[in-house]
Amino acid sequence: MENKFIKNRRGQKISVLVEFPKNPRGLAFIMHGLGGFKEIPMIVAMAEAFLKKDIIAFRFDTTNSFGESDGTYELATTTNYYEDLEDVINWAKKQPWYVEPFYLIGHSTGAVCLGTYAKRHPEKIKGLAPLGGVSGELWLKNEPKEGLKKWNKTGWKITPSSKPGTIKKLNWHNYLKDSLDYDLLKNTERVTTPCPKGQGFYE
Repeated sequence: MENKFIKNRRGQKISVLVEFPKNPRGLAFIMHGLGGFKEIPMIVAMAEAFLKKDIIAFRFDTTNSFGESDGTYELATTTNYYEDLEDVINWAKKQPWYVEPFYLIGHSTGAVCLGTYAKRHPEKIKGLAPLGGVSGELWLKNEPKEGLKKWNKTGWKITPSSKPGTIKKLNWHNYLKDSLDYDLLKNTERVTTPCPKGQGFYE
């Protein structure tokens, strides 16, 4: 197991956790959603599932969230989460255990980031699982109308966190403007799943 801090392109610390099976035969990057962290039960369960299949499980806390990485949640955007994903993958490329193609799995905003990465780098992807991903303006239709009215008026989206004793306070206008630039429904023809040799991921 490797549990350490690395630096992103902005010089911020990112907490990464890499777990190894006895006989690795692949690599998976696992990403939490907006305001999440790598110890959330769902993310842990994903890592355990890969380890059982002898696949290296790479988890990390994005910046501007509630994990061990730098930043403040108020400034969270899909772009900053996506750039952190790119940065951890680029760091992993320099490690002796790195292998391509690899698996990507994530939830919510994490799923958007993974899907975006897969569209830009389809040749690197062995398997893709964007769970609960959101897409451009489409996700706004599922937000509560009263909530949207309040967030648009105050400029803040304030909700409970899965982390005890923590409140999530997000700069709503900043996050909304940025998120609308990410639409997973566009250019999806570039990503084919199941990918070649990726059947084990889906079993």
